[in-house]
Amino acid sequence: MNNKLMAVLSGVAILVSACTTLFGADSTTLQGTWKGQATDGDTASACRLTISGNTLDFRGADTNDWYKGTFTLKEDTTPKQFIATITECGVPEYNGKQAHAIYQIEAGTLTMAANEPGNPKAPSGFDAPDIRKVVLKKK
Repeated sequence: MNNKLMAVLSGVAILVSACTTLFGADSTTLQGTWKGQATDGDTASACRLTISGNTLDFRGADTNDWYKGTFTLKEDTTPKQFIATITECGVPEYNGKQAHAIYQIEAGTLTMAANEPGNPKAPSGFDAPDIRKVVLKKK
């Protein structure tokens, strides 16, 4: 009887820890609307990022600065990577291309650094040259 009870309790503990891991995953944390600033070189402007499932909708301050698409995460890399496939945007030549970014989530702030769509590499860091950096808070 004790062996059966231990087996059941061990199984429950494994299930609970797996559920906790799934709930705490970055894909869950990213869900919702984030607002903040996008920086290109020396220029900063307001922006908004909405994540729903594996889809994204980014809106910058300029009416032509928008992207829609899907994304995948690589949470097992350092830094973590966000790979977006652009399905629609204000710059038609970016449609169908991937944008590789790195990201971190700390204290309720999402920081991302992305290369231009079509560049197959992720940025080397959050302050790398020729990146677009966004710093957002969930709303």
